[in-house]
Amino acid sequence: MAGLHTQILIFEDDSTLGLALKKAFEKEGFVAYLTSNLSEAKAILDKNPIGTLVVDCLLPEISGVEFVESIRGKYPVGVLDVILMSGILGDPAFIKESLRTVSGKHFLKKPFELSKLISLVEKPVAPGGAAEVLLNPRMALYHMFGQKKMTAREKRKAIEALDEIYGFDLPFIYSLIVESQISGNLNLIAQKGDVFGIYFSGGNITGVDIPDKETYLGKLLVERGFLHPEDLIAATQDKSNRRFGEKLTSGFMVSPHAIDIALTLQMSVRLSRTIVDQKVSVNLVSADVELTNPHIDADTFAEFLHDWIVAKISIQWLRAQYIQWMEFSLVKTPTFRDNHPALRAPVVQALPNFVKDIGSGLTLSQLIDSQKYAEEPFYKAIHYLLTRGLLVFAKSERKMSSLDRMKHFNKIYRQFTDLNKIEIFDLINQMVAGGQGTPDFVLAEFNRFIGQPPSAEEKELSVLHQQLSNLAQNSIEFAKSGNREKLKEDMAKSEIEQKMQASQHMEEAKNHLQKSSFKLGLELLQKVQKVDPKTQKLRIYMSWAKLGLMGASPKPSVISEVEMELMQVAPEDKIDPIFSFVMGLLSKAKGDFSGAQKLFQKAMSLEPNLIVARREMTVLAGMAKTNTNQDVFSRDLGEVFSSLFKRSK
Repeated sequence: MAGLHTQILIFEDDSTLGLALKKAFEKEGFVAYLTSNLSEAKAILDKNPIGTLVVDCLLPEISGVEFVESIRGKYPVGVLDVILMSGILGDPAFIKESLRTVSGKHFLKKPFELSKLISLVEKPVAPGGAAEVLLNPRMALYHMFGQKKMTAREKRKAIEALDEIYGFDLPFIYSLIVESQISGNLNLIAQKGDVFGIYFSGGNITGVDIPDKETYLGKLLVERGFLHPEDLIAATQDKSNRRFGEKLTSGFMVSPHAIDIALTLQMSVRLSRTIVDQKVSVNLVSADVELTNPHIDADTFAEFLHDWIVAKISIQWLRAQYIQWMEFSLVKTPTFRDNHPALRAPVVQALPNFVKDIGSGLTLSQLIDSQKYAEEPFYKAIHYLLTRGLLVFAKSERKMSSLDRMKHFNKIYRQFTDLNKIEIFDLINQMVAGGQGTPDFVLAEFNRFIGQPPSAEEKELSVLHQQLSNLAQNSIEFAKSGNREKLKEDMAKSEIEQKMQASQHMEEAKNHLQKSSFKLGLELLQKVQKVDPKTQKLRIYMSWAKLGLMGASPKPSVISEVEMELMQVAPEDKIDPIFSFVMGLLSKAKGDFSGAQKLFQKAMSLEPNLIVARREMTVLAGMAKTNTNQDVFSRDLGEVFSSLFKRSK
């Protein structure tokens, strides 16, 4: 249930029973309030993050059902669970109607066992061991990041409790399913209507259904060098009812083993496409699923996981996701070992001394404030190692100083820059409630999150605290107003206009790059980045422009920047011939001419008419003629080019 807390309100006029219930809940670690007064009950709900209301149906001032009806608008299902109880009103028809009216969780007939009532209220533990907040399922999922060891059963229960997540949560969810060796179907419905289905057999991924009609199989076979482009054309022109792979293998165009490898890569690409920047409904259904070949096993999954996290998850989402962990230290789990394959992952290797620093006892905030690492790869490396289970967060013992608190507030405040009121509310909602809180609940949680106002002596800190508080208050009031939907409509129209503008700039930039007008191309791409940073393949073309501007004078800083950009290209975009071409430019800039040649060849195998790749091959051939070692580059360009499409015997 979304937004619940381990704070209980007991609304009961029988003082003996009420006290017994209060003591029973407190013994179990809950914070329990008891009242028999209507005004006091409302005041307790307003001032405290109550997660469960236990209410008698017959009260002196109002019936329990009427009371819940009067507050449901402010405390809906997902924020407040309701348990009704009565010793007189026990008719089945009344019970059914009452629960329906108040969206109640349960109805207890008096007398009942106290243990029965206690069992109806869930009580997960918050990070750092505090039993204060009963988190919604999505936030509870991420509080695994504060647990050094969890059983497969606990992981499974956490996944089964989910109902709505964010698309960027999926790499972690997939990882938990694989680790826990779960069998079944994971059904996903994205906010914009796309439906996905992922099938698991003992933690192995055996199938991925997505609405995209593109199979990628032929491109993957060509990209990996398993299939000649002419054979791909012939197979696509075959109008028989045979499956595509069967057409290829029956004609001896490619081996069955190569088909299996490509199908595994195809599943990776399809899984990448499920990781969307929007809310997703999720449902895990346990079932016996046959282990078929090909499939993605745990080792192969680990390689794909890195690419999904680095390429698909936005820095904005990561900043908001980790704001709650700023004063926690990163510690190594029993899984961590110095030669663990995850530590050799590209995003980890790209950060010198990163592995040493994360085990030093510094808090996440201190690591960020050190400014030793570029922000985006740092967050992604942290998220990758947490997802792999090599690290967890541990509550730091250090006390925040005024300076620490100022830095913390500034980190929060900077995230609101250039956002409108709806976007600010959505961001606060993600920070404090995992995106699953009502406006009143989100405001209460945000105020708790930033803490009590500083003392009058801390003027600068007080001003910033008040600014954050006002910002939240204004966005929450707007979220509750009727103007929210109007602004959403305006935002949707604006988004369409921005995408059209970005698309136009993108096409113009491509034309400039084709003509080697790199400066103009980069300027247009920077406009695209400002208008619509989610534009597909933007990182590839930005890298092309930067490498082109560098010319024949390699600059280590630019090469490092481009390497990081290309590392973050989505798996589905790496099949594009332009990606192979730009990777070739990168190899050339680094002095690896043999590697550059192979990459240009790959680009031309995917797109034989790719003029820019041919042009680079000509340049390489010219360079090779001056090479006295008479290596492969000294061969005639026609010979080199014709060999690209020469059939193997």
